[in-house]
Amino acid sequence: MTVTRLSATTHARRNGSLRGTSRRGDSRFAIPRTLVLGAAWSWRLLLVGVAAYAIVRVLAVLSLVVIPLVAALLLAALLRPFAGLLHRRLPGPLSALLTLLCAIVVLAGFGYLIGARFAQQLPSLIQQLVATLHQLRMALASRGVGQRQLDQIEAPVVDWLQRNRSEAIGYLTTGAGYFVEFLTLTLLTLFITFFLLYDHERIWRWLISSLPPRQARQVDRAGRAAWATITGYVRGTATIASIHGIVIGLALYWLGVPLAIPLAVLIFLGSFIPFVGALVAGGLAVLVTFGTQGWLTAVILLGILIVESQLEVHLLQPLIVGRYVRLHPLAIGLAFAVGTVLAGILGAIIAVPVAAVIHQAWPAFRGPSRHHRRWLGRSGDRLY
Repeated sequence: MTVTRLSATTHARRNGSLRGTSRRGDSRFAIPRTLVLGAAWSWRLLLVGVAAYAIVRVLAVLSLVVIPLVAALLLAALLRPFAGLLHRRLPGPLSALLTLLCAIVVLAGFGYLIGARFAQQLPSLIQQLVATLHQLRMALASRGVGQRQLDQIEAPVVDWLQRNRSEAIGYLTTGAGYFVEFLTLTLLTLFITFFLLYDHERIWRWLISSLPPRQARQVDRAGRAAWATITGYVRGTATIASIHGIVIGLALYWLGVPLAIPLAVLIFLGSFIPFVGALVAGGLAVLVTFGTQGWLTAVILLGILIVESQLEVHLLQPLIVGRYVRLHPLAIGLAFAVGTVLAGILGAIIAVPVAAVIHQAWPAFRGPSRHHRRWLGRSGDRLY
């Protein structure tokens, strides 16, 4: 009996060792674990990419709704303090309506200053710019610059100005092809802004009412953090843009440049686009200054723009906007690039606040830390 058990045990051990040997032999043909993990992550990331692309395509199809909604959120964040002051003395609907009417008057004034004034003086500005180019050519020729090189520099610029003169005037004066779409976007933006100013609390409660209690609390925390970020960013950017417009407007007026107020307004509006907005608007101001006052005045204005841009980067942005947009400069640049590629000018405007909202709302959604409790406490318990 003992011999039988020993032989059975030996037989089992031999079979086990053979199976183990076969397993070890088959392991040479097994898929590496790193490849399995890479494949699992790949198909998941592929699905996320497809979903993100589908969302972008849907938003592009619904651009006539998405653009007014985004613009209304930014406009409501900017106008909310003024509406709150009026709400202390007036009923809610009336204060929201009066705030909206004031915003319409200001925007209409901006449009008149930029569009109508530029359309009136654009032909004379082009003539002055061409005359300035001729004077610069004569000055360079007197200093020994060759005639051939001057022709190569001047001819393309003058030809472009003369060729695009009528087209530029047409864009500024008519724009009939885009009028209906622009009017639709404007009316829908104002409509949404009115309800965001008047009935924001009930709208927010309705949005989270269908969620379970735990998820509702998480979404509520994330929404408060997101709104605090948007509000701080928009108001801080508006403050910096106002400083830009006032400083450059005073400089243009002091230098005797025509269209000083329209150019200052254009720089104010351009400052809402990170990186390139103020640069493009400032470049236009330098070009107008060069065409009307000469190269020396243009150089002075360029120096003022450079000094002011350095003050913005090293002083104004960290003090005014930095505590709300807690992003590394590399993240800001990448967000701006992605937003510009996906949605053009609108994407360039909203890319940085969207990245900041995600950066602040996601930790608040997972659970409020001590920092978020202090931050939301300073922002107030109300969503608006």
